[in-house]
Amino acid sequence: MRISLVNPPNIEHTGTFRPPINLAGLAAYVRERGHEPKIYDLEAERIDDVKQIAELLMKDNTPVIGFTCLTPRYPVIANIAAACKNIDSKVIILLGGPHVSGAVESVFDDSSIDYAVVGEGEEPLEDFLDYLEEGRDVTAIPNLAYRLNGRIVVNPRRPFIKDLDSLPFPAWDLLPLSLYDNDEVMFNSHYMGINSARGCAWDCNFCASRVIWNGKVRFRSAENLVKEIKTLVEDYNISEFMFYDDTFTVNRKRALKVCELIKKEGLKIRFYVSLRADTIDREIAAALKEAGCLVVYIGVESGNEDILRSTGKGIKKEQLRSTVSMLKDIGMPVYTSFIIGHPGDTHETIRETIEFAKELDSEQAKFLIAVPYPGTHLYDLALKKGFLGGSHASEFFYYSCYQHVAVNLSAVSDEDLMAYQKKAYEEYDLRKRSLKKK
Repeated sequence: MRISLVNPPNIEHTGTFRPPINLAGLAAYVRERGHEPKIYDLEAERIDDVKQIAELLMKDNTPVIGFTCLTPRYPVIANIAAACKNIDSKVIILLGGPHVSGAVESVFDDSSIDYAVVGEGEEPLEDFLDYLEEGRDVTAIPNLAYRLNGRIVVNPRRPFIKDLDSLPFPAWDLLPLSLYDNDEVMFNSHYMGINSARGCAWDCNFCASRVIWNGKVRFRSAENLVKEIKTLVEDYNISEFMFYDDTFTVNRKRALKVCELIKKEGLKIRFYVSLRADTIDREIAAALKEAGCLVVYIGVESGNEDILRSTGKGIKKEQLRSTVSMLKDIGMPVYTSFIIGHPGDTHETIRETIEFAKELDSEQAKFLIAVPYPGTHLYDLALKKGFLGGSHASEFFYYSCYQHVAVNLSAVSDEDLMAYQKKAYEEYDLRKRSLKKK
């Protein structure tokens, strides 16, 4: 069966394009099982017009269109789905992704959405296409959500895939590879995203990983991962990578093995990883640098000890100081991020955060306004405080870390949060250093 998998447009046009490896992975999985997927990366293509998008998606009369959905993109997805239905009311619209797992019932606020997949998508998507092709009742499929007699039904989830090495490599041939090239922040040439693990062992109050992965972490083997990198280098001439793992170094032994194999294979690559300050030491940092790591990304979150503790991250300022200092000492560039507008944040604590960013003095930094994304503890708190009324699906567009204050859980005004964000960027722009290869 034919299916179009869609990465919706990023109306804000912020940040580096992240190749939708989730969709490429799904496409490879169902293609291996006899289906015919296509991928539309509307973010990279920079196509924003809803009518134009609908005509593009419907030109081949594809019977199923699947969207990956982040919370702020739900409204535009709903508009695109409605426009597709106006062209052909029989087209089936399916949603998946973080927003679905965090707030599945809200997905069906728009009548154009037919089904949604909660959690891990490969097996449910295969079943969905198989059942449709065979004329079977899809409502029996685990992980599927749908409407039934005016209510929303969410089927029980199946177990996670145990062996991630058993999955095929992503269908890179279906992506617009030429568009992932020479970004403004760190990459000099064509780059690609890689998922080397799934899940996170921690439960920070601002992150929704727990609702997708249930606090479990599963890893691909170092050998399988490096084989993927080698394939991209040799077959696609791609030598720069971003790892999408929440914490690349959570498995110390595997991280060191990956670095060892990259060097053993003679792969001349540059890559970027995210990690926690308490999951890296001098040995791992040195190994990453030797393997080609161009920068490590560390979520600092706050410069106030009490606020930091309240996030549930389990990190202290001294650990952050020590880790950043060690990384600088061995010549490893650092990219930090901070959140302003935490519950309890005041003028004083926000100023502490901005000053702490200056103290750490990383090559690059970003300052995000706290957002209670569905599935997070912040979302639960916002509901408890009565800040979220009804389904509020139409308000999801404002769930952005940059242009808006979606829900203010801090002790300062919306205007002050925006002013602090502007001030932080203006002051940091004077000290940031390029991550581009000299």
